[in-house]
Parts: sequence; C-alpha cells; structure tokens
Amino acid sequence: MHIAMPVPGEVVWIRQRRWFVERARRDRNVVRLDVRNRDGRLTFLAPFDRPTTIERAERPRHAGASNGAARLAHLAARSYSWPTIASALDAGIEIFPYQLEAALAIVNGARRVLLADAVGLGKTIQAGLAIAEIHRRSGLTRTLIVVPAALRDQWIDELSRRFRLDCRPADRDALDALARHGGRGENPWRRPGVWIASFDYIKQQHVMDALPLDPWHLLVVDEAHIACGESDRHDACAELARRARQVLLLSATPHDGDETRFTRLIDLGALNGVEDSPVVFRRTRAGVGFDLPRRARWHRVALSPAETDVLRALREFESAALHAAGRDHRDAAILLLSVFRKRALSTMRALRISLDRRLAWLGDGQRAGDFEWLQPRLVFDDESDELDDGDRASLTGDFGLQSAQERSWLRRLRALAETAERFETKVTRVTALVARAREPVVIFTEFRHSLEVLRRRVQVGSPIAELHGGLTPLERRQQLDRFLKGTASVLLATDVGGQGLNLQDRARWVVTLELPWNPLKLEQRCGRVDRIGQSRPVHFTMMVARHEFESGLLTRLATRALIARRAVGEDVLRGVFPETTDIGGALFEDIAIDPPAASRPALTICRSWARPARALARGLISRRTLARRWRAPEIESPGTFWTAIDRLPAIRAAASAGVLLVFSVPLIDGSGAVVERHVVAIRADSRRELRRFDARGLLRDRALIDAARSTAARALAARARRLARRLRRQLDADLRLDAALASRVLTSLVPAEVQPGLFDRRELRALDRARSDADAVQQGVDDRRADRERQTEITVGRPALELAFIADR
Repeated sequence: MHIAMPVPGEVVWIRQRRWFVERARRDRNVVRLDVRNRDGRLTFLAPFDRPTTIERAERPRHAGASNGAARLAHLAARSYSWPTIASALDAGIEIFPYQLEAALAIVNGARRVLLADAVGLGKTIQAGLAIAEIHRRSGLTRTLIVVPAALRDQWIDELSRRFRLDCRPADRDALDALARHGGRGENPWRRPGVWIASFDYIKQQHVMDALPLDPWHLLVVDEAHIACGESDRHDACAELARRARQVLLLSATPHDGDETRFTRLIDLGALNGVEDSPVVFRRTRAGVGFDLPRRARWHRVALSPAETDVLRALREFESAALHAAGRDHRDAAILLLSVFRKRALSTMRALRISLDRRLAWLGDGQRAGDFEWLQPRLVFDDESDELDDGDRASLTGDFGLQSAQERSWLRRLRALAETAERFETKVTRVTALVARAREPVVIFTEFRHSLEVLRRRVQVGSPIAELHGGLTPLERRQQLDRFLKGTASVLLATDVGGQGLNLQDRARWVVTLELPWNPLKLEQRCGRVDRIGQSRPVHFTMMVARHEFESGLLTRLATRALIARRAVGEDVLRGVFPETTDIGGALFEDIAIDPPAASRPALTICRSWARPARALARGLISRRTLARRWRAPEIESPGTFWTAIDRLPAIRAAASAGVLLVFSVPLIDGSGAVVERHVVAIRADSRRELRRFDARGLLRDRALIDAARSTAARALAARARRLARRLRRQLDADLRLDAALASRVLTSLVPAEVQPGLFDRRELRALDRARSDADAVQQGVDDRRADRERQTEITVGRPALELAFIADR
C-alpha cells in the first residue's frame, strides 16, 4: 500500500485488513501508527512501506437511542489524560489502588524504584503496568527484564496474557535468529520492545560485551535480592542499571539480615551527579486489606539415637577440622562444614551423598567413581537444589587436615549416616501429618536428595507431584498441572522448583522439612499460598529438630530477622518466625538475642502516590464500567453517528438548543504523538428547523460544525498550555539524567591511552571501535534531546465529530 506522510498533529485514518489507525508519528526511518479499536500497534519502515492516507468520511449515520448512549459511554471510557495509566483499562487484572503507585512514580520520572511489597501482593502485575504504560506512550522504547531462569516463561506468559505485551526471550537461539533475519551488522539488542533474560545468561562476559551502549529505557530486576551478593550477577545487574534511564527492582525480601547485601541492593544503579535515591514502596497484606490469619506451627522433633550419633560425630569432626585449619584455612573449612551441617539437618541421605562426594574427591578407593557433580552446569539456572557453585567449590577444597585423617573421619560419618537413613525422623513426622490431612499440602525442602526421600515415603499413601531443578520447563508445567487440577494431593518442591508459584487457589497449607539458613526463604515458601485470591486461613508448619545444631541456627535466624525488621519494617517475617520472647522461652532456654544496630537508617517508605493512585483507580474502574456498556457491533469504518434523544432525558436536558455535538479532541506533541484524548460536548445553535429526517442536512452545515469544532478546541487550549509547562519541568531532569548516563558510559568506554602491539594493530582497532561507539552514544544523546524538546510542544489537534444528539420535534 501507499502512504503520504502525515504532517505533525494531523489525525490520519488508514484502512488495512479492517484496522483503523488514528494517529501517526515519524521518527527517523520508522512510522508508528496506533490502532484504533484494536489492541496493538502498526509499525512501518520508511521509505519501503508506503501506506495511503484516506480522508475521513463524515457522512452521518443513524444510531438508536441505546446505541448512541453506548457510543457515548465508549468515548468517555477511552478518554485519558497524561497522568492516566491508560494501559490498565484493557489489562486482564483487577484494579487495586496500591498497584498503580509504582507505575505512577515511573511515568512521572522516578529513576530508581524499589518495589518491596510482601509476598503475594502482585509485584509482577505492578511491573507489567509500568512496562505496558511506557510502551503505550512510546513505541520505540527498549525494556530489559532480568529474572531467575525458572521464572522467565512465567513472565512471558503473564505479560502476554494480562497486558498483550510480546516479550523477546534473550537466549542464544533467539538472538541468532534475529541476527539472521536482520540487516547486516545490525545489533538485535537495539530493536525496540521488551527483552527478558535470566541472571545467569546476562552475566556472561560475551553477552555483556554484545549489549549496545544505548541506555535502556527501563530495566526491571525481579527477585533483586539475588543480585546483591559478591557475584557476577551483581556486577552485571549493577552495570545494566547504570546504563538505564529508569530502574525497577522487585523483591519481597529486600533485607535478609545481611547489611552488606542490603546496601548493594539499595545502591544498585546509582549514578554520580544525579539525585536518584530509590523510591521505595512496601505494602503488607494487612495494609491493603488482604490480611488473612496465618497460623505458624513449630513441630519440635525428637531425633532417633542413630541420628543423634551422626550429629555428635559431626560436631567432633568440626572441632578437629577447625583446629587443623587454623587461621589460614579457616574460611575453607567453614564452607565445607556448612555443607555437611545443612544437609545433616535436612536428611541423612543428603548428608551421606555429600560425604561420598568428598571421599571420592579425596581419592578414597571405596568411593571412587562418578564426578559428574564437579562439572559446571550447562543449563542456565540461577540456583541449584543439588549443588550450587559455592558448595561444589567447598567439597573440593583443602583446609589443612591430612587426607588420611580426613578420610577416616568421613568414613565413620558415612557409616553412621547410612545407619540413620533407616529412621529419618523428620520425614516420618511429615508423612504422618500428610496421612491425616484432608486437604492438599505443599512440602518444601532445600535439597533434591531430601525430596527423593520424601517421595518414597509420601507417595505410598497419597498421589504426589514434584517440582525441582532437575526437571525441564515442560516437565515442571506438567507436574504443576497435576497438582492444580486435583490429580495429585501433595506437591513436593525445592526452592528452585517452587519459584514464582501461585498456589492460592488450590492449597493453603505449607510444610517445610528443614529451616533454611536464609530466614527470608521461610516467607517465600509460605507466600506460595498466602497470596491475593486466598480466601482461607493459611497454615505453615516447620520441622525443628531437638538438637543444639537447630537451636543455634534459630538464634542466628532470629538475629538476622530482627536486623531486617529494623531496616525495612516490623512486618518482616511476621507469621513465619516467632517473636524474640517466644524464641528465648520456648526454644533456647534463656539465650538472649540482641542484634547489632543497623549500619544504615531504616528505609523511607514512599506514600506520596497513595492518594493519586486512589483517585486514578476510581476513574479507571468507572471507565471500565462505561466500557462494559458498549455492546454494539464493531464499527466497520470511522464516521459520525447521530441519534434522537427523546428517550435520553439526561442528554436532552443538556442539549437545550436541540443539538448536542460530541467531539473527540486529542492533545498532540511536537512529534505527532497523541498524549491526551478528551471528549468535549458542544451545544450548537442552529437556525435550521430541527426534524429527525433532516439530521443529515443539519450535520452537513459546515459553518455550524466548524464553529462547534473551534469551540471544542478552545476549551482545551488552557489544558494544553498547563501540560506543556509540566513536561518542560520534567525535561530538565531528563536532560541531566541523559548527560550523566552518557558521561558514565564515555568515561568507562574510551581508554585514556593505549599501547600499540608490536605485531598487530588489535589495540588500535579496539580504540577506533570505542571512539566510534562513543560518537554514537553522544549522537544518541543529542537526538534524544531534540525528541524530548519536541515532546514538550503541546497543541490541540483537530477535534473529530463522533456523535450528534438531536431532539425530535
């Protein structure tokens, strides 16, 4: 098809495959057209695509009274102003005021936002609203979402189903396919849209090197606490955040009691020269009206003599190992001993397998064999329920104890653990609870080998489904469907397999086999069922061994939980962790818990968007109600409709002159994009004798229509001036941010000096590439400045006559 390029501010109607386009914008070599009455957008590449503009037909057509009222309701529902989160109108979500606050902060210029709502309050929905809204406002936006690998498909499904956003999965296959179908030398990452990648994919150096230096419009980091350790994940996310205009961090558990990790999270993406302290939102279930009783029960399990013997021997081995390690090897020894202790407090089988692996690595002839566990993982998972990188390193480290002496200790421990495997007291207690249960139950364990023990014992009496890191995405979905559809009554899951689960419609009871060493995992596990939509009290059962190992762990967990409460809020770990007095009295027998003072002040929670969000939510709900009145067949072509108003007394009273003309009036920026759309009704003063059969003649009265159109445009002139002033104020902050981003990139990009090689020009070629990239970055800053300045030039577009209400005389 053929296009005559529209002038800025002109409303263009294009018909192709029954799609009607209501505005156009030209940006470099791209023409973007927003589709009217459709959920989508057409993008054309100039000068190759040449659609043809079609003159809007204004011959009036008749609509019945109910049809006319429905059309008026439809117009009112589709009107919006610049602050409106209009993408929420058609989103597949229930509108809650608090879920609009983060999106309001983003569209009003907040650079860094930390969304730290309690588990189950819809952080993915809030992020989706922010993403959908900035892409609605600009079709050339580039967004990157970084998530745990296990949640990537869930994010893609949620954004597609709820917000009609198409996400590009960032992996090698997808990028290679885009490169093959793109232009020569084109970087696929530069394409506008929503990209989604896992932590462990994006952290690879060759992937980071391939990313363009152009700033991302929005970076979203889900489960952001994952990226705040001393790791490649943190380095990659910090670098990406410093290359993004806006950063949205999601974490229901921002503070785990470790002040250093918390500081890294709060400082993620901070830029020098820009005042961008994070805007922090944290809401609790009680605060938003979704608080249901949560009943936590601590089952203190008396261990069998065989299990006690294992833990006693493990304590003796720990003393010997730490003594042999001394100061020089103490850290390596603690890493190894922590692996053994964590697994011993889960199941004896998990401990025995770790002992076997250590013995095999030490060259024990009886245990030599499979070393597959030593190989790096080829699948990009963000965590492992079998061995993570730290555990793998600890099992292969030397900490000073002589090999022969260590083998002797480990053989003794292994023999004791093998005997204790026949008992597994915690597993026996869990099995008894499940046997008495009359409702579905979710059981969490930290290790896949412990899950295997549970599977053998529990499946004897109950059909089970299981989720763990060893399953493919398809297998996980199949297992989850078995539980959600009622085929299985018990779901066994590790923390990796259970990430992002929404189980509130199926279950309300969670059992945890062991205490995780990070206290916030308790909240994550319980949060799988304690979410929006849960209508029954939630039950959380935790297995605690009657042993000094478990008591010492609880003391440290309580200390970290109290530190987190001081920094984030008193609601942290409410309902999953007992109060200090309960711990001291019931579990620790007068052990005092006195956490150190926090090294930084408590977070300042933002509440300034609460009132605007409530007002916006009321307006959006009202618009949705109006839109539901629209039941007429879909419009085949644009045009003007008229209706008699004898049966519409409210409108008849407004049309005292006999004619009420309803216009749709856009406010348009200097680049041709519609930033607001209003409905304006004008009472027309006509000298024509008004009769129903003469309505078409009346609406062809150009002088009457043009006068009414001018009046409608003048009614919004003041609004256009106010909006322009508001956007100009925001422009100054945006330009300072762009300058800071460019300065940071240029400083790190171009080396101050370079030493040429003796035999090749590799260093000089790299310098030339860096300088070329620096020029492109600077040119991008200049182009954006020009674009942003055009976007502050607000004018009133041509009012379009949509409806005419005429009295029948």
